[in-house]
Amino acid sequence: MLKIKDLVTLLQDSKMKNVAVYDLSENGQEKYVVLCTSSKVADSKKVADIIAEKSAYKEKIEGYFKGEWIVFDFPNLTLHIFLSKVREKYNLDKLYKPKKISLK
Repeated sequence: MLKIKDLVTLLQDSKMKNVAVYDLSENGQEKYVVLCTSSKVADSKKVADIIAEKSAYKEKIEGYFKGEWIVFDFPNLTLHIFLSKVREKYNLDKLYKPKKISLK
């Protein structure tokens, strides 16, 4: 399992845009949602492959085939890799806005 800071660094190094982290932890249970934007389906799939390999992810990667919205569901972290038009359409950033955190 990748640590949240390592994941964000990996996404930024892979040229994912608008990486946002939201802390949904409660009652002592850590839970994060990470959103990022890719400019092309090929880039989304490439970063998904890297994440799957580095984290030894064994579950099904939702949305991988189409590549417009790819979802990883780790035990304490959900990662969404969007194409910009899909991210704008579903606007999860608005839903999670009060929970946004900075990892600097």
